[in-house]
Amino acid sequence: MAALALAAAALWGASSFTWLDVPPGTVVDGELREELSGGDLVTWPVPLALLALAAVAATLALRGVARRVLGVVLVAVAVWVTVLVLGGSAYDVDLFVRAPGYDEIPGEPTKTWAGPAAALAAAALYAVAGVVLVWRGHRLPRMGAKYSAPGARKARSRSGDPDADLWNALSEGEDPTTRDH
Repeated sequence: MAALALAAAALWGASSFTWLDVPPGTVVDGELREELSGGDLVTWPVPLALLALAAVAATLALRGVARRVLGVVLVAVAVWVTVLVLGGSAYDVDLFVRAPGYDEIPGEPTKTWAGPAAALAAAALYAVAGVVLVWRGHRLPRMGAKYSAPGARKARSRSGDPDADLWNALSEGEDPTTRDH
């Protein structure tokens, strides 16, 4: 779960870090720009950050084989993010529009490393979380009994074993000495 939370933070950061420094006087989408962030170039970092946070909740809610399936999905997302970053499609932007007065100034856009590195770190964290869930997901602790459905709680609290019934009552926040037997 920590790896997923860190992956979400890394993707969120990747969306705000500079990915491309552009020469002075460059106009992008009608705006004079000097740099382009990950959020300017691509749309996927923030939704994938939210997916990582949702995977934290899903890890808590799922058990057994379902957690392993979630792990496989997380590894697939890690591969997808790696392909998106290394594929170079993030840099497919038209930078040939120059502001008036800047026509003679030469310059080419330069790629920076911070944004793509943060996205690749997030991919690695996604992969780590996915591998752990596939490998050990069925053995990780799940949510406690107090989060079970109310019907399941009633059936469990009256098991017929007086000692177990006392412990179940305490677990549910009841005073077992005041209950009717």
